[in-house]
Amino acid sequence: MVMAEIRPAALIPTLNNCNTRREVVEGTLRAIPDVLVVDDGSSDSTAEILAAMGNRIRVLRHPTNLGKGRALRDGFEHLLAAGFTHAISLDSDGQHFPEDISVFLAAVQRAPGSLAIGQRDLNGAGAPRKSRFGLWFSNTALRCLGGARLGDSQCGFRSYPLAQVRELGLRGDRYDMELEVLIKAARAGIPLEPVPVQVTYSPPGGRITHFRPVRDFLQIGFAVLRILIGRAR
Repeated sequence: MVMAEIRPAALIPTLNNCNTRREVVEGTLRAIPDVLVVDDGSSDSTAEILAAMGNRIRVLRHPTNLGKGRALRDGFEHLLAAGFTHAISLDSDGQHFPEDISVFLAAVQRAPGSLAIGQRDLNGAGAPRKSRFGLWFSNTALRCLGGARLGDSQCGFRSYPLAQVRELGLRGDRYDMELEVLIKAARAGIPLEPVPVQVTYSPPGGRITHFRPVRDFLQIGFAVLRILIGRAR
């Protein structure tokens, strides 16, 4: 893939992560100058915190919570319209280390047409059992439906080539979108590149997660079903 110019930006979806958001955004700004935060209907002090950062960041706000997948998809469209070529997504709950953005910047320069996915050491970080089961399920779905193998298909720390991702016809609004995009990308011939990243489940200030195992596993299962039905047509 040849691009006249590579313009990456960071994309941070957030929902009521008041304990960690400022540190994550500030750390991200130290790693990359262009940052878009998508406030997915937060009801805490998010609006005030982001407003205090002024024009250092771009902000897109959902009046109500629409889901992480929708926040990412809307962020993709916003960045594409602004002339960016890649979105480097990371969570605002403190799980990811903004300094690892350099790993994704290197991956974008090395292979701009690839979708890079962070690979975490979940055992070393003490990941909860529910996270390991979900990882097994999504890894298996990716292998069976996309023909691709990853050790960590659930990490939200990624770099997306925006023009190619737009063509995939993504539909997921919540956590299901993060598996949907990998399966569809693999089937479309977009290379999936794993890159090593750090992870913590005990960030300073405490981590707030919005992943709900039963609800979100069902949504991921429905995403897999949609892809299966689409392939059978």
